[in-house]
This record gives sequence, structure tokens and C-alpha cells, in this order.
Amino acid sequence: MPGLHVELSGVTARHPAATAQSRPAIDALTLAIKPGEHVAVIGPSGAGKTTLLQLLGAALKPSQGSVSLDQRSVWTLSTRQLQQQRGHLFYAPQSPPLPPRQRVIISLLAAKLPALSLWQSLRNLLYPQHVDEVLKALAQFDLQEKIWERVDRLSGGERQRVGLARALLAPAGLWLVDEPLSALDPTRARQAIATLLREAKARGVTLVTTLHQVNVATAEFPRIIGLREGKLIFDLPGHEVSQERLADLYAQFEYELAQVETPEALDELSPARREIRVGCA
Repeated sequence: MPGLHVELSGVTARHPAATAQSRPAIDALTLAIKPGEHVAVIGPSGAGKTTLLQLLGAALKPSQGSVSLDQRSVWTLSTRQLQQQRGHLFYAPQSPPLPPRQRVIISLLAAKLPALSLWQSLRNLLYPQHVDEVLKALAQFDLQEKIWERVDRLSGGERQRVGLARALLAPAGLWLVDEPLSALDPTRARQAIATLLREAKARGVTLVTTLHQVNVATAEFPRIIGLREGKLIFDLPGHEVSQERLADLYAQFEYELAQVETPEALDELSPARREIRVGCA
């Protein structure tokens, strides 16, 4: 399906367990993302990155402001309409909630549930269908040989890649991906980002992902959103995010920036991208 238009207007939100006196995780945020845009969200720990994805995915109701998907305010919809709207979204958390004894093929087929009838869903559970489609999705992450494996026999990085492969089967116009590289080595990280961007572009999907790997975000994504303490610090094309802006964004959290801004990290970028990145320094 075509990419979704996303808009937040004056949104303030707290974690579900937070008190009314605690600082908002997202504070008076106004933001619009056009259909088919690819956006990376960066910022130090506690910036509100995951909360932003939960808001965009209609999983967290704001205390103030409105969240709209394709010009529809999601929290004014009926329960049935809201469920239908959520069926057009795909959310990949940092640690995918994959049942440990479940087969990989069943985990991927679960992403298709919003487009299946009850009978089709039960049939897939007992006699998995769409095997070729699942194999194709897994092959994008070099996991095709794991199709019949149980999830609890996979490594942490393999489980994370299975969680990302689910996006390729989801009938969604918006992919919300939280820290997709946290358990991956540099080679797998490069492959994962390239696959997500390539497939999102081919399908016209709107892609919003949070990243700790700032060098990857600025080199590979056309638009970067910088958050700090729930506030929008900047919203810029990737090539305009200078070292000065990053230093301000990560002030007092420089160690987080240093963990990814290393010569070894730059070596993982293509030569052309590396030139751009070094030129920002």
C-alpha cells in the first residue's frame, strides 16, 4: 500500500507509568512526515525517540495535541476504525517479541495477519502458506536457511533480523523501526539499513527509524530529526547535520556519540559517503 502521511500537532506525552508531575517524554512536538519519506530520529538516551515511534504507531495516546495518519486524527476514531488503522502500520521494537518456541516462518507470517481472514490465519498456523514469500524476505537478511528453525535457537542478531524481515510481509504503509542495529555487527548493520531503505523506496512506504549510530543516520537517510528531552532540536537533510549540531544535541552525552563516531565506523560507509561525513568534521 502507498506510504502514509504522518502529522503530530502540539503533542505532549508521558510514559504510561509516569506520574503527572514527571517530565514529558515528548514535549509540545509538532512534526509532519510526507508519504514515502525516509526519516532517521537521533538523540541521546531519554530523548523520547521510542516514545515518538509509539505515538506515530497509535500505541500511546498523547496527553495533549493530536496525532494524524493520512489526515485522520487517530484518537477520534472508533475502536474498530483504530484497529483498522493500526493494521496499516508496522512497528519493529528494538527487541522483537518473538515467542521462543515459535518457528521463524510463523513469526514472519504473523506480519500478514491484518490482511488475512480468521480462517486464513488459522490455516497459516497449522499449514504455513506463502513459503516462497517468506524465503524471499529472509534472503534479504541472509536468513533463508533459518526458515524452519525455532526462534529460541537463533542468536540475538538473528532474532533482530527476523524482526526486520517481518516488515517485508506486512501490508503496511508506515514502517516504524526502533534501533534496528543494536544487536548487529557492522556488516549485518550495513545490510539491514540498505535493505530497509531499498524495500521502503520500492514499495513507496514511509519509513521512520531511531538510530544510535549517528554516522549511519546522517550518511544514509535524507532527513534527520534531532530530539533531546522530548523537544525538537533540529529537522534537517542528512548532509546538513554538522558536527557542531551533533555536539549541541549530545552535550553531556558525548560518550554516546563517541561510541559510534569512530574511524572504524566510518570505514563501514561507502567511500563517497565517507567523504561527505569527514567533510562535516
